[in-house]
Amino acid sequence: MSTFHIHIKGQVQGVGFRPSIYQLAHAKGITGWVCNASDGVHIRFNAQEETAKDFYQECLDKKPRLSIIKESSFGHVESEQFDDFQIVESQKTPLELSLSPDFAMCDDCRIEMHRPDDRRAQYPFITCTHCGPRYSILKGLPYDRPFTTMVAFAMCPTCDKEYHDPEHRRYYSQTNSCPTCGIKLSLSNSDGSIFSHLSPSEMIDLIVEELGKGQIIAVKGIGGFLLLCDARSTEAIATLRARKQRPSKPFAVLYPDFTSIASGYVVSSSERASLLSPAAPIVLLEATSRVDLPLASIAPGLDRLAVMVPYAPLLELIATQFASPLIATSANVSGSPILHDEDESQLFQLADFVLSNDRPITFPQDDSVVQITQRGQQQIILRRSRGFAPSTFSEGPAVNGDLLALGADMKGTFALSTRSNTYVSQYLGNLGHYENQLQFEKVLHNFTQLIQASPEQIAMDAHSGYFTHQLGLRMAKDLGIAIQEVQHHEAHFAAVLAERLLLEDDHVLGVIWDGTGHGADRNVWGGEFFDYSDGEITRAAHIEYFCHLANDRMAKDNRLSALSLAGTENRYLLEKQFTNTEWTYYTKSLDHPTLKTSSMGRVFDAVAFLAGISQANSYEGQSAMLMEQQAKWYFKKQRSVSPYNISFNGTQISLQPVIDEIFKDREAGYEGISARFHMTLVEMVKEIALQGSYRKIAFSGGVFQNGLLVDLLSEEIGETFNLYFHKELSPNDENIAYGQLAHLQYLKNQEKYNHKAIEQCV
Repeated sequence: MSTFHIHIKGQVQGVGFRPSIYQLAHAKGITGWVCNASDGVHIRFNAQEETAKDFYQECLDKKPRLSIIKESSFGHVESEQFDDFQIVESQKTPLELSLSPDFAMCDDCRIEMHRPDDRRAQYPFITCTHCGPRYSILKGLPYDRPFTTMVAFAMCPTCDKEYHDPEHRRYYSQTNSCPTCGIKLSLSNSDGSIFSHLSPSEMIDLIVEELGKGQIIAVKGIGGFLLLCDARSTEAIATLRARKQRPSKPFAVLYPDFTSIASGYVVSSSERASLLSPAAPIVLLEATSRVDLPLASIAPGLDRLAVMVPYAPLLELIATQFASPLIATSANVSGSPILHDEDESQLFQLADFVLSNDRPITFPQDDSVVQITQRGQQQIILRRSRGFAPSTFSEGPAVNGDLLALGADMKGTFALSTRSNTYVSQYLGNLGHYENQLQFEKVLHNFTQLIQASPEQIAMDAHSGYFTHQLGLRMAKDLGIAIQEVQHHEAHFAAVLAERLLLEDDHVLGVIWDGTGHGADRNVWGGEFFDYSDGEITRAAHIEYFCHLANDRMAKDNRLSALSLAGTENRYLLEKQFTNTEWTYYTKSLDHPTLKTSSMGRVFDAVAFLAGISQANSYEGQSAMLMEQQAKWYFKKQRSVSPYNISFNGTQISLQPVIDEIFKDREAGYEGISARFHMTLVEMVKEIALQGSYRKIAFSGGVFQNGLLVDLLSEEIGETFNLYFHKELSPNDENIAYGQLAHLQYLKNQEKYNHKAIEQCV
């Protein structure tokens, strides 16, 4: 018999791959071994040639459902004889591995947990090889119990027997535990009482009772603490908003099961699949009249709610017993990172009771959020965190050395390329806040240590005021390595080019629309069209500049965007919206602008104000969400809507004709302004693509979180052009780090930098 070797790379650890291989080998009578290593799974075995080939194919075809195979190889090796087939100790090799995210509780564990006679009945931390925490508990690699925070929990004899039983679902399950040997709950309240005398089920009984009284409970989940309260109670929700300093941003609603969601919401098959997937993200759903909740308190002004099912057994026990919807939101003051350790001084500023446990979290994460577009059923990731992160990309240019990209500030993420993989971190919050900056640096340090990376070059946003820019300068100086600035919107474009495997293509139009980004000419960009040809990104066109009023205040006060875009003939129609002092100051600023912008985000704000939809933004994207909702409502009444006229001179798109017509529609009381505006954006993309003879169009930027706009683009121009949207990444600034890295990698290999020369920081 010959000896063969199989090497499988990808998301192959923490997903039951070794037990699966073991069972396949025994079924075929094959001898040898399988092991984890930092570069994937290795299999060495004896077999006849045909049997070996069949076995290799079965390893790929019958892979565990949570695994993702990126690459595999098969071949002869030096002869070695084996007596049986075993799972052997993991090997230390250079890391070339996709990291498994945290997985929602599987159906088998759910059944066991609710079975009264099961030894894990009501156990809040039940897991198996198919579910449970992975990334959030990692301390090292490869993925084995000694390299996780589960190392502190020695398995009892019964769990140990399961762990070593090839026929058991928990064979080599690194998170295996039970009530005898596993994680322990603890309960305390803001009065200083510690309920150590209660059993876990009694603690949950008390929590459910207090939720019914309107109390707010902090519960330690997989990625950090969640705040729970009764979703039916306007008083509890108001208290939660006050404590979190979150006046109107929507909350997520946790339901005990999918059946209770389906009875009150419009749920497509794609939305159902997303809710019940191993990632179990929060999903935006359209509420019907059967939803008996105070919607104005939960999601003011919106007809869609952020909905979720329990992804962790502890959450399921609480939600099932409470048997009504719960508000579920991250335990933090608005703008700060999710709390993940037992800092009672902070937790009791937010919660009346804290239900914690003694399993440490190494990589804190918020819940992921997605939406499915209503007409085209395309998934758009709004926040990529628990269940999705860290994303791993193996396609694209080869990497020489380790590269680090630090992203932007509004939606913090970092990206690391090492050997054959590029890793993109989870969402790490708004880095304008000091606490998030500390968290960002901590997670970056831990992740770099985890994957054994030593950055040799750093990419960062060109905005010198960003925290990530300053951090990049500091790190480069400390490490004595090179840095590279990448313009914000070019990074967006590079991200979608790389994700959709377009870097080797030529003549691609990039439509990059968002709220803000430091432009190469020192103006504020955000309504951009780029050309990608011959390996270079160049700015092809943009929204005609308008005055950027009052700096950051403009993003919150929609009056300012409307005034700036109104034009001299329409300006006087807005005078009554301002005090005399404001009017004098702002009109003077318009006549002598010091900063200009092409921001599509501010255009949305202006139109929202003129259409009477929204006067201000109390949270990012609020007006755009209300605009989308208004346009959807109008399209239901009137399917055919004509766009406004635009003026394009070859490099700039003037919106003055659009604004002039909007003022007329406003005066006439026309309700379809938002719908016409959406159609105008589609027409704008079509016009520029036709004039530039493009066949491929790629989209990125926060504006493309708008599901209606994505659907309209697909419907109206999808047959004429090839359209490319993000799939695994969010279109918002979470993709900037990946784009910076893609930009750096590709242009480095092509020796075509179109930014300032790389500096050597010493």
